[in-house]
Amino acid sequence: MSNKEGSGGFRKRKHDNFPHNQRREGKDVNSSSPVMLAFKSFQQELDARHDKYERLVKLSRDITVESKRTIFLLHRITSAPDMEEILTESEIKLDGVRQKILQVAQELSGEDMHQFHRAITTGLQEYVEAVSFQHFIKTRSLISMDEINKQLIFTTEDNGKENKTTAVTCVLQELILLHEWGSFYYSAHL
Repeated sequence: MSNKEGSGGFRKRKHDNFPHNQRREGKDVNSSSPVMLAFKSFQQELDARHDKYERLVKLSRDITVESKRTIFLLHRITSAPDMEEILTESEIKLDGVRQKILQVAQELSGEDMHQFHRAITTGLQEYVEAVSFQHFIKTRSLISMDEINKQLIFTTEDNGKENKTTAVTCVLQELILLHEWGSFYYSAHL
């Protein structure tokens, strides 16, 4: 390393190469200008969208984890007496997962689901797998898409009136897309 003055090497800041009178000084920006106001609104919109995406990713992870736990629980069935107890416990776990799917649907209410598709797909796929496995253990048959969708219709209360809501329409559409893709994939590979 050289002790010479003036040799800054890679550590020397680039703006030191310009004489003081040639440096650009920061200008005061008018925060009420139309351009600044437009950029602030864009910033707020992007921040809100990013926050929503992150909430959906977290919910999807929770759905994935609980669905996997349900599948692992169902793999523990070894005998008929075990079966009823484990199926009951798995149903409780899946009810919790459905509540998280309801939260996803509420987050996506009024939104273009395709913007958030990647945030929720993994969780929904794992949920479908868990429900399918549970149904197969119970009935020794495959579950239909309609049966899965029926489990995702929630009852809400508005002003004391009880309503069945399909606020999960976006989630149901996602499940249908998954089903159609799965059918296409499997038929193409048979």
